[in-house]
Amino acid sequence: MSATASASDTLTAFVHPEGRSLAYRLIGEGPALVWCNRFRGNLDTWDPAFLDALARHFTVVTFDYRGIGSSTGDPPESVGAMADDAKDVIDELELDHLIIGGWSMGGMAAQMLVARWPRLMTHAVLVGTNPIGANSRPGEKLFYGIATKPENDLEDEIVLFFEPRSEESRAAAERTHRRLALRTVDVDPPVPPPVFNRMLETVGPDIRADAEHVRDALKATTVPILIISGDHDISFPVENWYALSGELPTAQHIVFPSAGHGPHHQYPETVAAYIAAFVDASA
Repeated sequence: MSATASASDTLTAFVHPEGRSLAYRLIGEGPALVWCNRFRGNLDTWDPAFLDALARHFTVVTFDYRGIGSSTGDPPESVGAMADDAKDVIDELELDHLIIGGWSMGGMAAQMLVARWPRLMTHAVLVGTNPIGANSRPGEKLFYGIATKPENDLEDEIVLFFEPRSEESRAAAERTHRRLALRTVDVDPPVPPPVFNRMLETVGPDIRADAEHVRDALKATTVPILIISGDHDISFPVENWYALSGELPTAQHIVFPSAGHGPHHQYPETVAAYIAAFVDASA
């Protein structure tokens, strides 16, 4: 499978499962790497530098969940529905033996995909996320106050996804902010407050309940898993992965210093290189 263009100028396309439309974009060449997005994320919240770096190694697929951005339908109210949307995109594009990736809430969707359809996945990459299920360390109250504002400015992005106490991290946030503004055509609609607030109310409890026993599935899986975290993630504290040390037989964990909820945006080239090396080494 191959594609062309870069993250800043590739055009949005659509698949049409079950009478609805799911928007997606595709760049790069090589094994398919499908990304599940974060809370409040759309096609334009991925740093193009990160996607372009990945596209040197993979065919990179990003998409909007149902009712998000350019996709139609009612927005997902469970992590299972988010995983279903990813599976629909995978099926419609006829992908197999793929790498599943997820950022933040999308990392939970990726875990669900590994649990439900492990034979489809050669690898999983979980960025800025936590294990599905009940965790001992909750996110900081500061995150929820800023993440649910109607609009977020650069300073909000620094707090949400980077490390405000680090000048290097702040500078990285400004670079990401500028790159995200490069796209001027085919721009994806933002997620309105009623939609993302409803998702927070429904998807959050669903994740904690872990009714499908996803955490147990990760403890038994043969799918290689790469976990990438910042050392100060105010949304999904990295310490919750430490509690599972020795219980995840296929997991490797990389923690970036002076970094927050978006380590792949702070270090786009480095994180892409780690992912490529991980996939190559555990092929």
